[in-house]
Amino acid sequence: MNDINLLEEMANAQTEFEQSVLITEVKSLLEKDSTAERLIANRILTGKQKTSNQFGWTKKLDASRKYNVETIEKICTRFRLRFLESDLFKGDIPSEAIREVKRIEASIGTKFSTFKIIAPQERFNLKDSTKDPILMAELPNGQFYYIFQWGDDMKWYQEILKYPFRHIGALAASSSAIGLMVAILVPSQFEVVHSEFFFRFFMFSMTTCLIMTLSVITAIMYSKDFSENVWNSKFIK
Repeated sequence: MNDINLLEEMANAQTEFEQSVLITEVKSLLEKDSTAERLIANRILTGKQKTSNQFGWTKKLDASRKYNVETIEKICTRFRLRFLESDLFKGDIPSEAIREVKRIEASIGTKFSTFKIIAPQERFNLKDSTKDPILMAELPNGQFYYIFQWGDDMKWYQEILKYPFRHIGALAASSSAIGLMVAILVPSQFEVVHSEFFFRFFMFSMTTCLIMTLSVITAIMYSKDFSENVWNSKFIK
C-alpha cells in the first residue's frame, strides 16, 4: 500500500471536477442548440412571426442570394412550380436547412419573419412526394433570400414537358408544333401540288384545333390553370 499524498489527491479531485463542469457545459450547449433548432423549425412550419422594423440588417446578407419576386415568378411559371408559405408545406424540413437559418440569423443579429418554399404542387399536397423544394426567407424590402435547397436537380426534360402549361400562348405554340409535325409526316395523298398543300393545311389545322380543344376540356374537368396564374396560389391546381 502506498502512502497518500494529499496534494496529488486534491489535484486529481480538481481534475475530476473540471471534467465534470466541462461535460455539463457541453451538454448545456448541445441542449441550447437543440432547443434553438426546434424553435427555428417551429417558426418555419407555423408561418409569419414578428420581426424588427429596421432594414439595416438586410445589408449584411449576401447579395447574390437575394431574389426579386418577378424572378421567382418567372422560374415558377417556367417549370410549373408553386411559391407558397412554408406552413403549407407537407413534409419535414431538413436539419441542414434549420442549421443554415440559425447560422444566417446569428450573422445578421435578427430573425426572419416569414419563410416561403418553391416547390411543385405535390410537395404542398403529399408528405412523401419526391419533388425537390427550395426554402426562402422574406425580406422587409419585398425581396426573398435563398436559405437552402434539398433533393436532386430537376431533370433536363422537365422544362419541355412543362412548357405547354405556362400560358395560353405556350399551349397554342405547342399545339401548332404537333399539328405541323403531323401534317408533314402524313403520307402523300395527292399527286397535284395544289391539292396536296390544302390537304396538309387541313391536317395541320384539324390537329392543332383538336389538341387545343382537348387540353382546354381536360383543364376544366380537373380544375387546372396555366402556370402564370397559379404560381403563388394555394387554391388553384
